[in-house]
Amino acid sequence: MRNTRISAIYAVVCTVLLAAGALLTFALAWHDGLDATIEAIVGLAISLFLAPVFHELGHVAFARASKMRVVYSKFFCFKIYEKEGRSRFGFASPFAADETQSIPVSGGNMQKRACLYTLGGLVFGGALLLVILAAALVCTLVGATNYVLWGTLPYLAYLFLLNALPFEYASGKTDMLVYIGLKRGCDAEKNMLAAMEIQGELCEGKSYAEIDEKLYFDLPQLAEDEPLYAVLLELRYRYFLEKGELEKAAEQLNRLAPCATQYMPIDEAKKIAAELVYMHSLNGDLERAEECGKDCREYLQSDNAPAKRILAAYSAAFGKAEAVGELKRQAEEALQSERIAGVAKSERILLSRISAA
Repeated sequence: MRNTRISAIYAVVCTVLLAAGALLTFALAWHDGLDATIEAIVGLAISLFLAPVFHELGHVAFARASKMRVVYSKFFCFKIYEKEGRSRFGFASPFAADETQSIPVSGGNMQKRACLYTLGGLVFGGALLLVILAAALVCTLVGATNYVLWGTLPYLAYLFLLNALPFEYASGKTDMLVYIGLKRGCDAEKNMLAAMEIQGELCEGKSYAEIDEKLYFDLPQLAEDEPLYAVLLELRYRYFLEKGELEKAAEQLNRLAPCATQYMPIDEAKKIAAELVYMHSLNGDLERAEECGKDCREYLQSDNAPAKRILAAYSAAFGKAEAVGELKRQAEEALQSERIAGVAKSERILLSRISAA
């Protein structure tokens, strides 16, 4: 359900139920004494950590079970992310949105795999809620009421209910809405499945141009503010670029650039600006290449292969022949740590076209 008014009302109802449940728990605990009240407060504090952790761990577990690699997961104040080809653990703002991002490591059967991955958070969150509710009831029935357990329940129930119905909030779609979109073949989810299939085939070793053209183009049109709109534009850009159809690649990139500045994270927008430097270099447009380079200077100074490829093209186009060979060597060295075989293959194809002559 995309009706924002209904979604807002439901979110308010969930918040009211959360407050009512917490107040009821504290009232009962206060009646039983100070120790019970402290237990209830401890339970609430634990739930603020436990609920998002279990929700995202559900996505992580189901992603791995569905042959996907988790590239980013943020829960509470922690995050797991990839850097330089390795998984790393770090800290994150507890106020940032919790999320898990993964990529398929193979193609095929993508709808079923995406559905399982999407439901992982609800399954883990619901299971945790039921286990703690059962434990709290058993303790109470035997005369040993545990207010730590009762204190965790309001927020656990809140987070589960918030995601259990098909709504779209300001922060995005609920897991259930995505699941229903996948099952019904809604426009955004069709695009998502196509992007995931392309990613899976890239991981299997196919380059962009070796993947079926229908996956890039036989798709419903999306609005510009849909995240998948920019994703598919970038994939189409890579497809045409590798095929050597530079005019079509430039068309996709020119459509992508405005979306990058408005709807994409800053780091992703810098990557798109860097690709503009590359295209202007191929076209011999020094002025525009340098202008775009101002928006992504930090990215171009990094050690990743695309940055080195872009600088090599720039150097080749504007008379810096002595730098081309070294930059291509550095790009090849960086590709040794590229975990997606198809991406590495495509980058090598592009590097092979850059000549110092």
